[in-house]
Amino acid sequence: MRSPAGPARFLRTQHLAATVVVALIAVAFITGFAWADKHVTLIVDNASSIVTTQKSSVSSLLASAGVAVQPGDLVSPSASAGLADGGVVVVRHAVPVTLELGGRKYRLLVLGRTVADALVMEGLDPTSGLHSVPDVDAPLRPEMTITATDVFYRVSDEQVTVPFNTVLQGDPKLPHDSRRVVRKGVAGSAVMVWRTLVTGGVAGARRLQVTRVLSPAVTAVIHVGTKKPFHQLIVASRSVGRSPRPAVKGRALSMEATAYTPWDAGCTGSIGWVAGRKAHYHIPAGWGIIAVDPRVIPLGTRVYVRGYGYAVAADTGGAIKGHRIDVCYWGAGLQSPTDHLEPGQKSAALAATDRWGRRYGIRVTVLGR
Repeated sequence: MRSPAGPARFLRTQHLAATVVVALIAVAFITGFAWADKHVTLIVDNASSIVTTQKSSVSSLLASAGVAVQPGDLVSPSASAGLADGGVVVVRHAVPVTLELGGRKYRLLVLGRTVADALVMEGLDPTSGLHSVPDVDAPLRPEMTITATDVFYRVSDEQVTVPFNTVLQGDPKLPHDSRRVVRKGVAGSAVMVWRTLVTGGVAGARRLQVTRVLSPAVTAVIHVGTKKPFHQLIVASRSVGRSPRPAVKGRALSMEATAYTPWDAGCTGSIGWVAGRKAHYHIPAGWGIIAVDPRVIPLGTRVYVRGYGYAVAADTGGAIKGHRIDVCYWGAGLQSPTDHLEPGQKSAALAATDRWGRRYGIRVTVLGR
């Protein structure tokens, strides 16, 4: 009777699979180490060497190479950085030295090779003619003392006044342009400590070391009135040469309002522009011009702007979006001429826009077209 073939084939298959797995592990073991090897150039102070390593970081490389690193030493790239094949790691140990200047001693950790490097680190110029022991070209040695003669630091201080700032705050309860001091400003005081390097009796540039505040300045707070009385003028009959003034009745809007002149940046810079707008939109004498967002107030609409007066929406602006308007001044007031420019008219317009500033919650009554 034939024996069943199944179990024998199963054993042969198991044996073959085990052999393949062992072979793969062996290949991975051999090639894996080959892939992990990195060749890194290690420069420690003045010594350079090529290191073959399987370490993954600069810190582990330095530890395996026995290179100690202390605070103040230079390691590039940083100790936490990873390693790559062909990379370069630089370590420069700081040299502890003592620098004596004018009888005072300064402890330094110098990343350099010569006495000149130590002098430069302290802000001294080795080429300025100062004399040092050892000489400026002498190599640095740990714990050495360097004495610089004919050079010292002069420390001086001066008391100064600290001016106070002023904060202006709008107050809708105060009359327009009136001012009330809420808190008086008080100047402060401080002491500034300077250090000057003197070499060969010649003083160099002084450097501010520290500023100590003796008494802080107190900011002044001033309230500026934004309230302006409203007087409605109703003309019973039309007079020759005078434009009718409608009653202030209509749809009311609350707007943000700024001010401009024809001489501002982006404008024409000509008084003739005002005359042209007045003619195009049939603006009565004594009425003003405002820039609007036509989606909110259509061009040609007659309005009353509280604090400015009657006006016509006759201009637009790139920054005039939504509930915002820009009132125009071409002189001290809306009665200023538009056919010619009087002396001082331009400066008066600029002063008027400064007084207006930026106002919020301005009531604009839409009168119609």
